[in-house]
Amino acid sequence: MKLTKESKIQYLFFILVLFSCQYKPENTLVKGHWKYEKVTENGVKIMEIGDNDILIINNDSFFYSIESVDKHMEGTWSYTNHTLHFHYNIPDTTRHFEIDLLSDKLLKMHEGDFQFEFKRIKMD
Repeated sequence: MKLTKESKIQYLFFILVLFSCQYKPENTLVKGHWKYEKVTENGVKIMEIGDNDILIINNDSFFYSIESVDKHMEGTWSYTNHTLHFHYNIPDTTRHFEIDLLSDKLLKMHEGDFQFEFKRIKMD
């Protein structure tokens, strides 16, 4: 089969598009600096979010700060089956957040009736 000039161009375009797409596994995509956008319970806003309310997920640790309720927590994390597991240092406990949406820009997750929405502010 001989390629025509048009089919060669289409083939090259396809290859360029293919190589420009970068797949990131979810456990890599979740890493970064996130800003709290909204915290709700059954769809009802339960707290005011400030400009400094953040969640940071590094290679093996996490930290979050919600100044409006004076809550600052840290620990380690793991990720399995679309669930983010936070293993807190103090108190010694683990919480499980099911991921509803994860992209380069947005993170939405829930734990029971509580929904958490974040906007990425920095990629790790």
